[in-house]
Amino acid sequence: MCGIYGIADKNKFGAQDIVNGLKQLEYRGYDSWGIAVTTDSLVKIDKHTGKIGEARSILPDSTTAIGHTRWATHGGVTDENAHPHTDCKKDLAIVHNGIVENYEDLRQTLLKKNHAFTSQTDTEVVVHLIEEYMKSESFELACQKAFNELIGSNAIVVMDNGSKSIFAARLGSPLVIGKGTDKYFIASDITPFLDQTRTIYFLDEGEAVLIKNDKCIFYKTKTGKIFTPLFAQTTITKDAVSKGEFPHFFIKEIYEQVTTIPKTTKIDRKDLESVVSEIKKAKKIILLGCGTAYYCAVGSKYYFAKYGVDVSAYQASEFTPFLETIDENSLVIAISQSGETAETLETVKYSLEKGATVIGVVNARGSSLERIATMVIPVGSGPEIAVVSTKAFSAQLAVLYQIARACNGELENGRKDIEEYGKKLGAWLNERTLDSIKELAQKLIKTPHVFVIGRGVEYPFCLEFALKIKEASYIHAEGFAAGELKHGVIALIEKGTPCIVLCSHDEEYPPILSTAAELKSRGAWIIGVGPKKAKEFDTYIQTFGAGSLTGLTAVVAGQLLGYYMALFQDLDPDKPRNLAKSVTVK
Repeated sequence: MCGIYGIADKNKFGAQDIVNGLKQLEYRGYDSWGIAVTTDSLVKIDKHTGKIGEARSILPDSTTAIGHTRWATHGGVTDENAHPHTDCKKDLAIVHNGIVENYEDLRQTLLKKNHAFTSQTDTEVVVHLIEEYMKSESFELACQKAFNELIGSNAIVVMDNGSKSIFAARLGSPLVIGKGTDKYFIASDITPFLDQTRTIYFLDEGEAVLIKNDKCIFYKTKTGKIFTPLFAQTTITKDAVSKGEFPHFFIKEIYEQVTTIPKTTKIDRKDLESVVSEIKKAKKIILLGCGTAYYCAVGSKYYFAKYGVDVSAYQASEFTPFLETIDENSLVIAISQSGETAETLETVKYSLEKGATVIGVVNARGSSLERIATMVIPVGSGPEIAVVSTKAFSAQLAVLYQIARACNGELENGRKDIEEYGKKLGAWLNERTLDSIKELAQKLIKTPHVFVIGRGVEYPFCLEFALKIKEASYIHAEGFAAGELKHGVIALIEKGTPCIVLCSHDEEYPPILSTAAELKSRGAWIIGVGPKKAKEFDTYIQTFGAGSLTGLTAVVAGQLLGYYMALFQDLDPDKPRNLAKSVTVK
């Protein structure tokens, strides 16, 4: 979940280049940050708690430097626990993304060999282990041996002051190499170096690289065998990862849905038909995801049911008890924005071992999910930088809606629905809509609880709506199925309790209004979100009718509401507390 960035150059460069790159990776973690550079004597370190902000580097120019922005796991948020970490002699520096599950055993062994630790992190163990191996091995071989001893999902980047070189390896957590002119870059994502190169190679599982100045050698971590990678050109540009005229990535990515949703209709028809073929062959179909991706799975389940396909939706983190039900007749559709979500990948790997077919519905290109899945449908919404997911959710939902329609021989009708939806969404995102949502946001930030109610396909949408409020504003919000209120939830309602009611104008419209009336009779403040106003509503956010996709607009309203609720509390909409964009550890 942390962000890693490093540069090895034939010529000296400013340490500020690393700081600037880390700013592009801060969505991966912002508890602390730090950089390290090589010098003529020892490794020099500068690290701090908190967000990077407008920080300036105090370190000298160098040919080799690494940096890190942290989401804390082992050890609290302190300067001492911030990365990079060094060995006893300060000849080595390391940055790390992941969790070393056997770090305590390694630590105890190293303590007996008189290694001195200055932090509570699992990461520091790795650099001391490399130091120990370097008593008899070269830098690269010591790194390779140490990496092979680690248990867990890990990516490490280690810098050696003596040789002015960088060693990096990955098993579970992502790393990408960028090839520039007389220099190489290494990072958790391509965003830090897009302004300097678009020539990239994503390290695969169990691969490592040694970078020194303008030379790069690739290894297999288990065998040490050297191989030649196939570098490729990314189509992502620097503009795609900049805010442009928007004040935050969050609001920019909300608006981008006007184009990213209809863009999904350009996915190759043959790819979607291949998915349909696998669906029709399978005896068991599972939709899998975590967080927003899970709510996308639940929403898609309703679409598949409507078009005659019985599927199950599971949270990947809770699927362990059901793993034994997977076999060669199973189809797992794994949904992930990053393609690096730890629980999702773990379940996918097990499913593949059991002979299942796995289809990845993923946004980020070059991800682990993309490489290991049997088949991949890239949704193509472009980099999503704000921690709160918006355009990835809607693009993935749009893709699965088309697949569901295709299962009933209606792909073209599904695509027309999506194209028309994009046009309507663009018209709906106007000042009138924003003013009504801003007014509601100002009122809701004064309340401790918000409930979001839905029926039918609106139910998963109300879960996602509530999540946007929680993530962005830190105000407690819960989504509930309307039919379940009388089975306990209604006990929470008292005078003034905000209840947001999602209501498309479909067969569920009369019963959802009946539920709204019941809540209102017990003092609830009823906030209607839908294409048609009703007398039960005290406050109303108007959306538009779009058939089965009507509820998606309610989600966009929830995204906007979460954004403005954060803004009106002077919170950072792009970087909510305690969260990171990519959850690469369990």
